[in-house]
Amino acid sequence: MSEQVFGRSRQSEGMFLNTHLGVESTPLAAIVQHSFRSDLATIEGQGARSRASYYQSANSRPHIRLSDNMLRLLVLFSCVVSGVLSEPSGAEEACVIELECAECVPDHMPLVTSHRASAGAVRVAPGDEVALACHGGAFLNYPQRALLTAVCEAGRFRVRHDHALRHLLELGCQESIFEDVLHQVEECAPPLQGRAYQLAEARGPLHLAALCFDPDRGVAARALATNAPANALPLPAHAEHGAPRSLLGNFNQMFDASTRAQARALYSDDARMNRRLRQILKHERFSFAEQTLTSARLLSPLYYEDQNMRVADFVSNRVAAWRSVAAGNLAHLQRDVAELMKAARPRTAIDVYAGTHDVLALRTGHAKSEIFLKPGRFPVPKYIWTVVHDRKHAKALALVVLNDPFVSVSEIRASVFCESACGRVSWLHELRRHRHYESPLYGLAFCCAVRDFGAVVKEMPRHIVRAVPDADGGMLTDIGLGPD
Repeated sequence: MSEQVFGRSRQSEGMFLNTHLGVESTPLAAIVQHSFRSDLATIEGQGARSRASYYQSANSRPHIRLSDNMLRLLVLFSCVVSGVLSEPSGAEEACVIELECAECVPDHMPLVTSHRASAGAVRVAPGDEVALACHGGAFLNYPQRALLTAVCEAGRFRVRHDHALRHLLELGCQESIFEDVLHQVEECAPPLQGRAYQLAEARGPLHLAALCFDPDRGVAARALATNAPANALPLPAHAEHGAPRSLLGNFNQMFDASTRAQARALYSDDARMNRRLRQILKHERFSFAEQTLTSARLLSPLYYEDQNMRVADFVSNRVAAWRSVAAGNLAHLQRDVAELMKAARPRTAIDVYAGTHDVLALRTGHAKSEIFLKPGRFPVPKYIWTVVHDRKHAKALALVVLNDPFVSVSEIRASVFCESACGRVSWLHELRRHRHYESPLYGLAFCCAVRDFGAVVKEMPRHIVRAVPDADGGMLTDIGLGPD
């Protein structure tokens, strides 16, 4: 038995050491081999002397003892093998900037100008250099610099000019690179207020959205985005936010700041918003049936290229919606619109308008009460709508979601103000797949010809409504957008 067991070990010991050390001969391997052979000879001698007694008793076994030196060497050898076979921790770790994860990036994430984002993230290979920009401002930890270059190193960034190794969270800007500013907007006359979302760049602002905002009620009448390259809207230059202000202008600016602060307090905290709602209706006998309000966006982040997605977070882009509606047909509709924008981008520009219409009224007792989260301000809208418009081919479609999961069956007919064409719209995959688009619980959705829609929803620009042919000829129901 000793010859069989240890003979095989003797033949394979060199292969074992060479294979796992990865070299033909090393000082450590030579030492281990020499010590192993010496102890092996001793062990085999002990085994030969005890062979006779082994066969006399089935329960007897040769007592094998390794020298202390051999034990130490085996421990050392196992550590070396472990080090050779295991991957060095973090040595090849890429730097991944998760743009869709608010907790994974700085509060004011800089623009990555050296790499393109894909699937909501920027991936920088180890050793690659990345360029970051705080256009129109400076970095929080580098207040004299608006531009930084850094090299990806073990998942972090080695800043070029001072060689500091920093976490991405340490490389934020002092302020957001996106701005919500006053701006002229077509068909948006006082008391409505034109606004633009823009990205400050060295060559001038890049306009990403235009809004017609109602400052008295604290809600956007409509907003506009596009699928053009870089989501750039062709708005004229405007310097209102930097111009000297009159006394009236300063008052308006203070009023605007107050509106933003109140809206931010409401829409950033769902629990607070719902406490407000229940306080408003605490004297009424109204059953919410486990429904709660949440903050919904008019322009979805999905409408934007990855690095521009955060522009949809401005509070002026938010409205109150019931949670089942926001997570239901409104979310499905916005995903379908985003996919249409991507599919059409190589061929034609798609403009997306989004807004609200009317104020939700809940039946409390024998009457209905319109819901405002502050007296006369911040209404809960009855309808949240989206219009997709292909200017090149003069086609459009209006998509409307009823933000009322409590609507009764007898009220549905009056609530749907056009003959719905959703069943004929081939690109509404998400909305139609879930088969809930006619369910009020998830936000009853219907699709209108733009002329029919514009006859009811006056917030939609008149020149767009007039530019689209009436009836089926002007409906954007097919992804085939016509000849290039």
